[in-house]
Parts: sequence; C-alpha cells; structure tokens
Amino acid sequence: MSYRIPGDDEVREMIVKVMQVNRIVESQAQLLREVLEHLRVRNPEYKLTGKRVRRIALTIPEIKVEIRCKETDEEVTEMKKCPVCGSKMERLENLTLEGRKITVGFRCTFCPYWTGKKLRVPTRYIFRLR
Repeated sequence: MSYRIPGDDEVREMIVKVMQVNRIVESQAQLLREVLEHLRVRNPEYKLTGKRVRRIALTIPEIKVEIRCKETDEEVTEMKKCPVCGSKMERLENLTLEGRKITVGFRCTFCPYWTGKKLRVPTRYIFRLR
C-alpha cells in the first residue's frame, strides 16, 4: 500500500478553495476531510494529517483560525513550544507592587494561542475566511 504526500503549496491552494466555498469550517477534522477530497481528485494516493492542515491554514492571511480552549488544573511554569503551531512561546510578565517581575502566562509568537498560569488545552479550531 503506497501513498504520496502533497506539497505545502498544493495543500494551501486546496484550503483556500475549500474556504471560498464554505466561508466557515467548524472543525479541523471537517477541513481535513474536505481538503483531502479535493486533493484526491488530483491523486487518489494523497495522505494528509489534520495537524499539517491546521499549521498550513495558520500561514494563509485570508484565513482566520479561532482556537477554542479548555482550562485545566495543571499549573504552567515553563512552555517553550506552542501546542497549536509549534512556534516559540514568550512569557507574559507583570510587575508587582514591590517592583518584582512575575510570569502571568505565555503567548505564541506566531498564532493567537495563549495560556495563563493554568494550562489552556486547545479543544476545537474554527476556520473563517476573512
């Protein structure tokens, strides 16, 4: 059983095509299904993951990715990579009344993901055409 992996440009083209038809896609799984459907017209052996579709969609300026999260009880002391896109996270700091810096959370340097001291876990991605 063989398979082929489409290039980023080809995937990007199909994401835009799907979004122009639908305007809003309510989940990563739905976007993956529809993009794969269009890609397999070109080559039925194409395979693709939802994570790759999401990461490529984040790079397309015409598409806004909304991230729905659930807050957990887990405390975050350090976060280096974004769970959504894999980019670097930066500390969100604040000054106390005594003048000390404290970390109040983390923010992705690329996508809209952020978390406070309690870990926010992404649960749903909504894709909108701008």
